[in-house]
Amino acid sequence: MFTATLGSYIANFFDMSFRIAPLNETRRTWIDNWTIFYWAWWISWAPFVGIFIARISKGRTIKEFMLGVLFVPALVCFIFFSVFGVSALHLEQNGMALISEYSLETTTFGVLQHYPLGQLMSILTIVVVAIFFITSADSATFVLGMLSTNGSINPSKSVKITWGLAMSAMAAVIVYFGGTQGLQNMLIIAALPFSIVMILMAVSFFKAARLEMKEVSKKA
Repeated sequence: MFTATLGSYIANFFDMSFRIAPLNETRRTWIDNWTIFYWAWWISWAPFVGIFIARISKGRTIKEFMLGVLFVPALVCFIFFSVFGVSALHLEQNGMALISEYSLETTTFGVLQHYPLGQLMSILTIVVVAIFFITSADSATFVLGMLSTNGSINPSKSVKITWGLAMSAMAAVIVYFGGTQGLQNMLIIAALPFSIVMILMAVSFFKAARLEMKEVSKKA
């Protein structure tokens, strides 16, 4: 399944990238809730993730950066989705469990409980999710601390703690009042103009890289 789906993804990359299904309401709903939202979600995260990764990648070559940030994580994600996705489909198609009826938050645990060491794997999953949230929050507070202290490379702990408490409070309010859909819509709206900025940033990067290559060739 890993090989088949990866090949299908590569073969249909451009078709799926531009697909918005304007005449099919069912497919359109799915695309709105998943592909477009995830596109916007990652673009809205781009300023935080970009600055944080640039900070910890100082001194690396472009090749090392591409391998460590783009290709290796993407490969791990492909393997992850292949293993867990096919495991869930196996249970569903063989009538062993109706995984599709589980809530989004409990689907992974519903799959794991039907396989060996399910309880141990569920605990490990909680630990991994906690690490993900902690590292994401840490990078966000770090970047916000930099931006709010005139670009300081090492913002103080008090500034980062303040931002962490502010984000936690905002998340708690949104979850308590059920405003996640409104947040998703806001992200999609905010991501559209910033996507144009990202295109301009890509053009600027290529210009800067070309200029640097010329300077290096002159010195050589």
